[in-house]
Amino acid sequence: MTVLENGRVDSSPPGQHRRSAKQPVGMPTCEEATMNELHDVYVRICACRECGLPDGCCPQLRPPGPKYRPGGVVFVQINPGHTGSMTAREIELKYVRQHDREIARRKATNTQKLISLQSQFVQSPGDETYETMRDGFLNSMSQHWGWPPGKYGATIRAHGVSLDEIAIINLAQCPVPDNSYQRHQLERCWTKWTSQLLTHLQPCVIVAQGTQVWDFLRSRTLPVKATLVEGVHHADRKSNEDKQRRLLRVRETIEQCVGDRRQNNRLQPSGGSGRS
Repeated sequence: MTVLENGRVDSSPPGQHRRSAKQPVGMPTCEEATMNELHDVYVRICACRECGLPDGCCPQLRPPGPKYRPGGVVFVQINPGHTGSMTAREIELKYVRQHDREIARRKATNTQKLISLQSQFVQSPGDETYETMRDGFLNSMSQHWGWPPGKYGATIRAHGVSLDEIAIINLAQCPVPDNSYQRHQLERCWTKWTSQLLTHLQPCVIVAQGTQVWDFLRSRTLPVKATLVEGVHHADRKSNEDKQRRLLRVRETIEQCVGDRRQNNRLQPSGGSGRS
């Protein structure tokens, strides 16, 4: 793996471009340039250790769904969570009920599988390793994440979208012990990685999940022209009435954005370069 002068990483053999000559299929509905840029950023994120976190608290990627395209919807959450990085002893100490311990062990096993798929992609960036990693993450989001397992995916669907048509990114790319983030860590990750991911994804709607993310993003100048709206986190403990109000606002915002985009596409002259 070679670090180029512009800070990007080229993992291909000497004399060979890292992308294959065939039509890219890793993210078939995104422009090839966007996909290449995301691959580069993902590889560099995985190499980042600037915060000096303990072993096991390494970056965890969130590949966009296969139907995501620029001008779509991006969900932003605080961090990857820490359950998957917990040792067997830590699980025993944290959870009293045997049922909860079994769930935590399954989550830990699943996270190790995702880390392995992520490592394979980093070592050999390409369509096949990317698709395998992406599909693994989508399955985990739908089946394993959240408490009880599956609540994560159900919460995303409650916003009126499916996992395969959106992108999900973390405000912080790494989990930290006890999920306790320092402000400077969030600022550093935002400046170096998260804002860069948004630039490449080019969403028209950004859904902030969780109070900390909502407060952080609305105090920033976003790197893209997008509508920021507060969504519902899968661990949200506010009243059902409050959650339903926010879910309705997100669904209406997404519907309005999609409608505006379709209208703009119809107004594009034949042969124009508008977004599809």
